Amino acid sequence: MKLQGKSKAMSSFIRGSLFIGGSLLVIAVLIVLAYLYFAQSSPAGKRTIKNLSDSVVITFDESDVPHIKANTQADALFALGYLHATERSWQMEVNRRLASGRLSEILGSDTVKIDRFIRTLGIKRAAERQFDRYPVAAKRLLQAYADGVNTGNAQLGWALPVEYFLAGSKPGHWSPTDSVAWMLMMAYDLGGNWDKELQRFELSQFLSTKQIWEVLPPYEVGSPVSNVDFAKLYKDLNAFNPAAGPSEEKSKKLPTTELGSLDLPGGKDGIGSNNWALGGKLTASGKPLLANDPHLGLSAPAIWYFAHLDAPGMNVIGGTLPGIPGVVLGRTDKFAWSFTNTNPDVQDLYIEQIDPSNPGMYRGPDGLLPFKVHQEIIDVKGSPSITFLVKETRHGPVISDSYARAKRSIDTKRFALALRWTALDTENQSVVGLLEMNSAKDLDTFKQALRKNYAPMQNVVMADAEGNISYQAAGIAPKRVLHQGLYGLAPALGWEKQYDWTGYVPFEQLPASNNPEQGWIATANQRIMATNDPNPLTADWDLPTRYDRIVELIKSRSSHDLGSMKAMQADTLSLGATPLLDLFKSSKSNHKLALQAQEIIQKFDGDMTINSAGALIFNAWADQLTRNLFSRLSYLFTESYGSRSFRQPLILALQNPDSSWCDDPKTNQAESCLDSSNNALDKALDYLNNQYGSDPKGWTWGKAHTATSEHRPLSKVPVLGDLFNLKTPFPGDAFSINVGRLQLLKSTNPYETVQGPSMRAIYDLADLEKSLFIYQTGQSGWVQSKLYRNMNPLWANNEYLRLQMKPEKTQRQLELNNK
Repeated sequence: MKLQGKSKAMSSFIRGSLFIGGSLLVIAVLIVLAYLYFAQSSPAGKRTIKNLSDSVVITFDESDVPHIKANTQADALFALGYLHATERSWQMEVNRRLASGRLSEILGSDTVKIDRFIRTLGIKRAAERQFDRYPVAAKRLLQAYADGVNTGNAQLGWALPVEYFLAGSKPGHWSPTDSVAWMLMMAYDLGGNWDKELQRFELSQFLSTKQIWEVLPPYEVGSPVSNVDFAKLYKDLNAFNPAAGPSEEKSKKLPTTELGSLDLPGGKDGIGSNNWALGGKLTASGKPLLANDPHLGLSAPAIWYFAHLDAPGMNVIGGTLPGIPGVVLGRTDKFAWSFTNTNPDVQDLYIEQIDPSNPGMYRGPDGLLPFKVHQEIIDVKGSPSITFLVKETRHGPVISDSYARAKRSIDTKRFALALRWTALDTENQSVVGLLEMNSAKDLDTFKQALRKNYAPMQNVVMADAEGNISYQAAGIAPKRVLHQGLYGLAPALGWEKQYDWTGYVPFEQLPASNNPEQGWIATANQRIMATNDPNPLTADWDLPTRYDRIVELIKSRSSHDLGSMKAMQADTLSLGATPLLDLFKSSKSNHKLALQAQEIIQKFDGDMTINSAGALIFNAWADQLTRNLFSRLSYLFTESYGSRSFRQPLILALQNPDSSWCDDPKTNQAESCLDSSNNALDKALDYLNNQYGSDPKGWTWGKAHTATSEHRPLSKVPVLGDLFNLKTPFPGDAFSINVGRLQLLKSTNPYETVQGPSMRAIYDLADLEKSLFIYQTGQSGWVQSKLYRNMNPLWANNEYLRLQMKPEKTQRQLELNNK
């Protein structure tokens, strides 16, 4: 009887447990369904908004591009802010906190180093100083945008994007200075010259200046912009940290792009863009064609959000940046414009000498000066707050107190490293310039607005429906004179006046061109020279591989159309690979798969297509060969290989078959470059065999070279990363027009790319309604929406969507009423 009673009790317990478990499951399902129902991932219908002066109608076309029709520009920008918040709320919250140095409040200790560095730079403080000097009209427009952001966030209600629940946070207040600060962050991302300065300083501890020029070569071999023996200068000064060594390993929980890029901030090869314009004599229609593909970090959601703003004095469509009011890249109904990074040297590091008897003072040109000091407090989720002091010199913020690489490289007991950067100037009014660009009636008034673009400096290529094509470098850069001083290529002595900036290059002296005789204009981060100024804007231009290939393709046809423009943007021939092909094909391997691989190797022509086995073998070989030559630089190589490709120094070193760089210092015999190449092929085949199997014909480039759009900050979190990230096979390499920079030592998959064409656009000035665009995610930032990822396969396959001001069909409509 007792057993029977126990059996009944057990049965009752199991039934009860199942009932409770089932009830909890039902409740969980109901919560999820309620969340999906209430989440405003595709806003439509009518909303009552008190902040508007009049009603705004927003229609969404088949590509989910919103068309904002407003009766004032302030209302149009309010509506844009509203959409940015409703579509990209979490992205904007991360942007706001990143620019303010407040990530750790919601993400914890992993982001303290980032917050501290951004606070040291003083991004938000600079934005506040700059905004104070903005014209009243611009301040009102920025306030209208901020009001739209805050209203959009408020109307999301309880069903916020899921990231807020995971972080245990809510949307914060957006202010006009947050928009200015985000523009500064864009300038920071595109202006990493100071990183190369720091690299040259670090290398000076171990190499001569001549050897450093071999590792970080001048644009024209043998023609450096400065004749200063800077390595000797630093050695004589004894400025190095005697305990220099590898930096602390960065957090593996952060995505590679932006949030996790602080190891080499802003100093990456491949951050750039392509643009070109063809005049009517080179096109089938007789009117210009204009193409643009900016190369930025691939994030999910994307950095871009496309929109159309239609208000009195403003009719513009194109790519907006959530956080900034206005169309950054796009067109009106009369003209179109495009950007690439000019890469000017607008950042200089200064070695400041600390007074040994009073560390609060440093050496100036005419005696001791006091550091400017203020206190910062970082609140950290789950940990005590962190209080620290930020110091500034007459040149700018001291970064060697907050940035590990700078701190470990210099003797901080005797010296400090300070950063001078144009973007932090109080005179910076780049957002004002953007607002005026969006209101320009024609190319002439558009160029006038470009005068207010301060940072980042851009190569602006334009075209209009009247048949004009035009180029203007727009932004601020310090004046420099060839072969005088250090030319900004390495840290300067802060107490010597000769290294101080003496002014900025006048707008009239910046490179420009209108309707050139050749009939085309192209830029791809190559060297840009002004005809009336022989002094280059930087010592560190990119290799001209993409530019040279663009010019080659322009000249390959007498007449171009939309089809040939698409083909150019899709081109994957790598001019960074072709100089190495002879050595690649002459290399021998003892690997068991060498015979099968050689058949593929001999047919490879440098075209990095997805299905190419040769492309994968080549890149694995080039990777191993680069490591063979430059790994002797120890941590100075391993920390930078990935942010830097080392392709230019590799090509230069291999021009001498017996280059000392090819000799392995660990062996007694002297290796030639062919010996090193053979060894690299052995290693490459071994790696590919282990990773991709024993059939070389199956080693396709697309299996290794995947484009990953990383979510911030959930990219590296197990399971969640797979949900939020977008990944697809991708062609190209760091040197092809269709660019895909390799991660190399920065990733477990060295051939993954997280930087590529962040969007593509083609504008047909014969009929601007035929213009095209695409980017790598979708308009929505809500992970549960199909519009979070719908563009990804189109982007990967070089397909496009229409960019129309007057779309034939609309999907939904949203009305913002003021009553």
